[in-house]
Amino acid sequence: MTNRCTEEGKQLSDTEPKSRLSTKLNRLSEIARENPTTKFNSLAHLLDEECLIGSYLELNSRAATGIDQITYKAYGENLYANIVNLVERLKGKQYRATDIRRVRIPKPDGGHRLLGILVLEDKIVQRAVATILSAIYEQDFLDSSYGFRPNRNGHDALRAVELSIIKGRVNYLLDVDIKGFFDTIDHNMLMSMLEERIKDRTILRLIGKWLRVGILEEGKRTRNELGVPQGGVISPVLSNIYLHYVLDLWIREKVAKELSGRIYLIRYCDDFVIGCTNMRDAEKVWCMLQSRLEQFGLELSQEKSRLIEFGERAYLRGESSGINLPTFDFLGFTHYMARGRMGGLKLGRKTIGKRMRRKLFALNEELKRVRNALPFQELYKHLCRILKGYYNYFGFAGNFATLNKFDFAVRVMWFKWLNRRSQRKSFNWAEFTDLLSRHPLPKPRILKGYSWIYAATV
Repeated sequence: MTNRCTEEGKQLSDTEPKSRLSTKLNRLSEIARENPTTKFNSLAHLLDEECLIGSYLELNSRAATGIDQITYKAYGENLYANIVNLVERLKGKQYRATDIRRVRIPKPDGGHRLLGILVLEDKIVQRAVATILSAIYEQDFLDSSYGFRPNRNGHDALRAVELSIIKGRVNYLLDVDIKGFFDTIDHNMLMSMLEERIKDRTILRLIGKWLRVGILEEGKRTRNELGVPQGGVISPVLSNIYLHYVLDLWIREKVAKELSGRIYLIRYCDDFVIGCTNMRDAEKVWCMLQSRLEQFGLELSQEKSRLIEFGERAYLRGESSGINLPTFDFLGFTHYMARGRMGGLKLGRKTIGKRMRRKLFALNEELKRVRNALPFQELYKHLCRILKGYYNYFGFAGNFATLNKFDFAVRVMWFKWLNRRSQRKSFNWAEFTDLLSRHPLPKPRILKGYSWIYAATV
């Protein structure tokens, strides 16, 4: 579909900016790939009208507004003129980063996740710069990194975990959590890392502005001296760059060479596990890791991080002695060793209990909120969209039993809130079952099974 933006007779389709920009980005990627030590001096010229229009079109149109309250729709009504003005301010060094509105999202452990909400223009420019950085750094990033990267996702990381444990013969696992990672990234160190590849002072100055921008929370303004805002469009790329140097390269270039066995790192942004094939290596990495993180202003969470014995050897010993083995959580799943139908060992997984309960609670509140605000057909489609998104991610190998429990809980919930759309009870369970036959809810199914996991090794 073509989205045309007009101003004084000028027209740009949503495909034109992308096609022209992609040629320039492909050239950047080619240079970065062929010359790993090249430092890019001229990048700011890429922040032109077509690049920024493309960035605008990629943003979430329903995202919350920043402190200026300018919505996606309102900005888009005069898009070309707004973008031209933004480009002129960028070229004239008149662009200023606007303060971030901070909100606190409650976490299950009683703490809070600090979420930064940017104004739309900052999102547009950040998206453009993030795209440029990705074109360069995708050539540098290692295969051990999976988060917020093109053509890589959480399922790929989960597959890598299984292959490292079952095929790679991992016997010890470092289950790691970095305490407040996004809030503790050192600005000076991050800028030094960026300068290993980026020499364009305009791009570096923009990133510096976003890192030091003011934070507004409950009417108080503070200066951001540490960390990158969660919710910032460019934050995932910057965090990947930071951990690329802190962790990924360090594991490959230094740690792996000092061990007698094999080591596997699987990282999804700041969430990662490290597998080792023998105990001495695992203990050595555990000690080295804490010291390494401290060098870059990061801290290992002692409450959430641990070194455990895990894998085939530990399972067989526990099976013979009747000992329950430890499990570990990663990317929304609790992982454990189990036997398959044919008697062989496999990595089992189920949705983390707290995660599933939290989702059911949120879904219950959502149905309660909209049960009378939407007609039945819209309410039904709304619930189906939520369930499809949930099953698309959690429909992973070994998780079918947990998905069925979730499905049953949702049906009971659906029955309850449909019956509370009016003052009197609408129907009984038999009538509800008949309704489901005519308006079926998405059924849980495994979209990424063990055959998909092990197809990677064929």
